Amino acid sequence: MKKSLVILLTIVMMLSIFSLGVLGADESTKVGVLLPGNINDSGWNASVYEGLMTAGEKYDIKVNYMESVAQSDFEEAFRNYAVMDYDLVIGHGYQFQKAAKKVAESYPETYFAILNGSTSMEPNLASYQFTNWQPGYLSGVLAGLITENDHIGAIGGQEIPVISDALEAFKDGVHRVNPEAKVVITYVDTWSDVAKGKETASAMIENGADVVVTNANAVGLGSIEACKEAGVYAIGFVNDQHDVAPDTVVASGIQSNQKLVLRVIEDYLNDEFSAGIYNLGIAEGVEGLSPFYNWEDKLPEEVINKVNEVEQKIIEGEITWSSE
Repeated sequence: MKKSLVILLTIVMMLSIFSLGVLGADESTKVGVLLPGNINDSGWNASVYEGLMTAGEKYDIKVNYMESVAQSDFEEAFRNYAVMDYDLVIGHGYQFQKAAKKVAESYPETYFAILNGSTSMEPNLASYQFTNWQPGYLSGVLAGLITENDHIGAIGGQEIPVISDALEAFKDGVHRVNPEAKVVITYVDTWSDVAKGKETASAMIENGADVVVTNANAVGLGSIEACKEAGVYAIGFVNDQHDVAPDTVVASGIQSNQKLVLRVIEDYLNDEFSAGIYNLGIAEGVEGLSPFYNWEDKLPEEVINKVNEVEQKIIEGEITWSSE
């Protein structure tokens, strides 16, 4: 009886130790994200939020976010996550990099990443950025092939590198396949004014544009509406905007924040996260052109083939582009 009791106690102790070990191994990775805007913006911030939620569910990790973070609060927000022992903290936008660098220096055990940043610091700060030019160039090739008036409009939210690089590459993509086409680029200095998007696109259409691309978040919804009403082509940008107007949006240049933030988190989980600046594009699956959907049967086969040919040349490095 006494021997049996000893055996029983030994088993209980072993099970207790095993359970504690499992709890320790099962302790969830914690990832925090700082957003400059609202997660309901249907664009830049919403897409990162979606990617974060996907990562949380896919990898069973703890995720958290702070939205509409004011610039004056950047440093405090990074520091709060570090103090709470978050493993990885991500700032969505180049504007976060100065604060991240300052906080990263004080918390070397926490990893920090900037989306669309251009800074890094050993051992724990990295930037992950889009090429920006690749989806712009590819969209330009499409626009140059489908325009009938040889007149194309391009609208940008603000004249900052991530936007101007995409639109200048768009112009060069147009001229690769249609040297005679005119490309008019206009910056509207807003990301949310839908009416401004419609007004600007309407003016372009009145001046002869029969294809319009808009890289300006919600402004693009107004631009697409103007194209729909005028019966001209629209090309979406950043997100797949096919559903906004299926008979107007021929395709969309994609910059998948969902996949970009997922890539950062996966690098951390796979012990592949290291200080550096990583430029990711079509080959890495974070940029590209959306499917053609119902336009697959409407467009001439040679148009689709040419777009696919240029895409492959970009992936293979045969086509490169620089703003300089």
